[in-house]
Amino acid sequence: MKLSKLFLSMLFALLCMDSLAQNVVPTISDPQALEVLEKKKEQTFQKLFKDPTNLSLLFEYANLSIVVGDLEGAIGVFEQMLIYDSELPRIRLELGVLYFRLGAFALANNYLKSVKEFNPPPEVEAKVDQFLEAIVSAEEPFQWQQNLSIGFKRTTNGNSGINADFIEIGDFLLEVDQESKRQSDRSSLYNYSLSIDQDLNHPRGDNIQYFFSYGADRFDTYTQFDVQSNVISVRRNFNLDENFFSFFNLEDPVFAPNINLLRVVLNRQEILRSGRISLDYSGQLDNGSSMLFSYYRDEKIFRSGRQKNGRINGISFGQSYVWSGPQALYGYKIILENYRANTDYEFYENYGLEFSYSQPLGENWQFSSKYSYQDKSHDKNYPLFGARHDQMESLRFNMLKSIGACWSLNLGLIFNDSRSTISIYKRRANNFSAQINYQCFK
Repeated sequence: MKLSKLFLSMLFALLCMDSLAQNVVPTISDPQALEVLEKKKEQTFQKLFKDPTNLSLLFEYANLSIVVGDLEGAIGVFEQMLIYDSELPRIRLELGVLYFRLGAFALANNYLKSVKEFNPPPEVEAKVDQFLEAIVSAEEPFQWQQNLSIGFKRTTNGNSGINADFIEIGDFLLEVDQESKRQSDRSSLYNYSLSIDQDLNHPRGDNIQYFFSYGADRFDTYTQFDVQSNVISVRRNFNLDENFFSFFNLEDPVFAPNINLLRVVLNRQEILRSGRISLDYSGQLDNGSSMLFSYYRDEKIFRSGRQKNGRINGISFGQSYVWSGPQALYGYKIILENYRANTDYEFYENYGLEFSYSQPLGENWQFSSKYSYQDKSHDKNYPLFGARHDQMESLRFNMLKSIGACWSLNLGLIFNDSRSTISIYKRRANNFSAQINYQCFK
């Protein structure tokens, strides 16, 4: 008897060696409450060394493990309980659900189906069938999601008016007509998007992501500035070994080439086509932050003003961090770009910087914000206007609220300010928008 207890204690210790592990986000966000539960979990763990067959203690330890995000620790306990008694349908159900949450669908399927062998109550059998259907859906090679949104936008610059009183041409100052200055307007917003994720059944979990979107911004008064856009993109994710690029020292590195096609229509006339190819490399750094390095090349074709046709070569580097207290995400991105067009005065270098912050709020609200700054210096003087140097700033705020499983509300506020040494390129606009989103298409 003593030997069997010793064996079970050793087995329990082996199963729970990673008792401090966290493989999903904890169900509570308060760091102090989480610390209290971690201590309670450790105390329960110590008690189990003395009494490893105590089912009440095993249940308590497993439930604490689930709350703090250690699903693997809970699985170890439940599987140990099946060693004591193989006919525990409740434990088999718990194991099926936990393996499902971890994405181990084959094991989840086996445990869930075994529950039916014990003639469970109708409500339990319905829950089992629900998870089995979810497994079938999750194992489909193509997962897709559609999103449809409609809303309105109020802008202080609906006519894309100039933010200047005079335009300087050579040595002459021309007064800007009042009708050419910014005027407010209201517009209707329509957006549709389709996202498809193709599982390639690769040992490392590689996949391909397809994306299509259509957007329209239709003004009440200045209909000549109605805009429509189409985006098509394809992204191939290669999950690499951690030592593939050892000098980055990343965890879970991903290399992702992708192509992005854009078409813009202004007042029913196509004005721009763009094709962008980028190479992204991302992963987790030792300090817990996420890193993204990207090189891209963007070919632009303008239907009018063909002297602007050209290509952008650019690189960007960014990091994002998790602030565990408020469960917030914050980060930055640095952008360096070079544009070469058909005429040398359209050549420019662009230096950009972005800061972002987001966090969940009460009542199912999600707050996000982003500040961006760009500095463009053109290589040659513009004909008649002289040297061109642009500085652009934008500040965005969004509040997203989930309304049930299918609906959400998105409120947005944007401040844009474009400054330039050439007055006709000075623009300023503030936008407020509200959109309702629906995403439960069958």
